[in-house]
Amino acid sequence: MKSIIITGATSGIGYQCALHMARIAPHSQIILPCRNLETGNQTTRRIKQITGHSHLICMSLDLASLQSIRDFKTAFSSLESSEISVLINNAGIQNIGKTQYTTDGFEITFGVNHVASLYLTLLLLPFLEKNGSIVFTASGVHDPRQKTPITVPFFQDAKSLAYPKENSDTNKINGERRYSTSKLCNILTVYKLHELLSATDIRINAFDPGMVPGTGLARTYPSFMQFLWKNIFPILIHLKSNVNTAQSSGKRLANLAFANNYSSARGKYFEGEKEIDSSDDSYNKLYQTELWTSSLELLNLGQSDLPMVLKT
Repeated sequence: MKSIIITGATSGIGYQCALHMARIAPHSQIILPCRNLETGNQTTRRIKQITGHSHLICMSLDLASLQSIRDFKTAFSSLESSEISVLINNAGIQNIGKTQYTTDGFEITFGVNHVASLYLTLLLLPFLEKNGSIVFTASGVHDPRQKTPITVPFFQDAKSLAYPKENSDTNKINGERRYSTSKLCNILTVYKLHELLSATDIRINAFDPGMVPGTGLARTYPSFMQFLWKNIFPILIHLKSNVNTAQSSGKRLANLAFANNYSSARGKYFEGEKEIDSSDDSYNKLYQTELWTSSLELLNLGQSDLPMVLKT
């Protein structure tokens, strides 16, 4: 039985993605990697009860720890069936409070949103089936042309983003910029991996869920903003384009990763169900190569450490 792995699936978009995936992939094993196993097991039980899908499991994974990612790979490889059909890198955080760091000392937004997702993908690539699918959840905030209320990204090499220098900007501005930059990095990574995997049948794409009010993304915002996010902003779903419910975005994410009508999509950026252009910076080949090279250095990975599928 092939496996579908979805990170960040205990709430919000990820949960709705897993719920819909359980409906459209009844013969696959669905794995929810979770930092909190109790919450993860509650989620798998709930999805089983709703859908009747009997092959859901929760496995331990803390994306703020490279060792935990390695442990997840080891645990997955020991399963009776360790072939992956779909990998969805959906987990992400936004921190507008005081700067926090991962176990390995990386700024936590960049560390979780980019470094961890890249590392997990590299470790799991050898288990991906020949025509497997990978999706990274990105965001429209990476593109200044969309004029979102979030501070626009500022691209630097991975080391500079992992170990940011102090500046005079507020925590809010720094936090927003780190988030939008991490989402730009997700798309740069998708395009670089698409290039490296061009000789294979593996497809990799980026997904913008839109603004999804009510999810846990705003948990570090002030109480008043959290109240607006949960209780007022959902009104925008009926008034503004690309403002969505978690249910609709989660369903679209699952479809992009698994449904047959997206089987030809490779190296693309989707806003919901629609393929669109990403930002100018995301197509910058120098940025793509710089991020790739500096990220491997950050992970202490040489060419000999990369999966064979990336060496062909």
